[in-house]
Amino acid sequence: MNIQNTPLIKFSLRINFITGFFVLFLFFSREVYCVENAQVNKDNINIRVDATVASPSLGYLAKGEIVSILEDKFDWAKIILPKRFSAYAASQFLKKLGDNKVEVLVSDLNLRNQPTLSSYTIGRADRGSVFFYRSQENGWFELRCYPYTYGWVNKNFLTKLQKPISVEGEILFLRNYTCEANCVLKTNTTEYLLSLLYKGKAKFLNKKVKIQGVQIKGSGCTYIYVYKLVFLK
Repeated sequence: MNIQNTPLIKFSLRINFITGFFVLFLFFSREVYCVENAQVNKDNINIRVDATVASPSLGYLAKGEIVSILEDKFDWAKIILPKRFSAYAASQFLKKLGDNKVEVLVSDLNLRNQPTLSSYTIGRADRGSVFFYRSQENGWFELRCYPYTYGWVNKNFLTKLQKPISVEGEILFLRNYTCEANCVLKTNTTEYLLSLLYKGKAKFLNKKVKIQGVQIKGSGCTYIYVYKLVFLK
């Protein structure tokens, strides 16, 4: 059995236990990623740049929103920023590709909450990453960076959701993206939409695999957010 870890960006696999639950971790360089989802239980909840009430707010969450938790830190949860949030990167480190896309030209590019070098870093991207941009002004691009950016939310305002699921089947790719899904897992009885972030996608095509992930209700479909993939012989 040949194990391949499907990273959020580039990761190796670490196993840990948090608050009595078995959680799988994927990590790259500085950031540690676990796989848990939570629902916001109150309106107008601040997402902050750090795990303190004194740190600046990046924006707000509405009651009922689903967020993905990356890390626990005392009374705080590090979450992936929802898709509506932007980040900024200096133009000199990006190359335009057309269709409002840019490619990262450097390793470990800082993604910032404002278009200044003194602003906070809220994520990082590897060389070769491609993003859509919303605007370009004064040497900065405003980027759509989901799921590369993060913030902190007090855990009192989050209710953790379902346990991870595991299923076996054959990977098929979608010709057109359906909400956040980008491929399909076909089993003997049904098909599951998947969100699978990877490089070298050809190696997964038409392969029999076992995936582990969590089910998320997205914008237009329900899909499995995959964090581990195992090839089956």
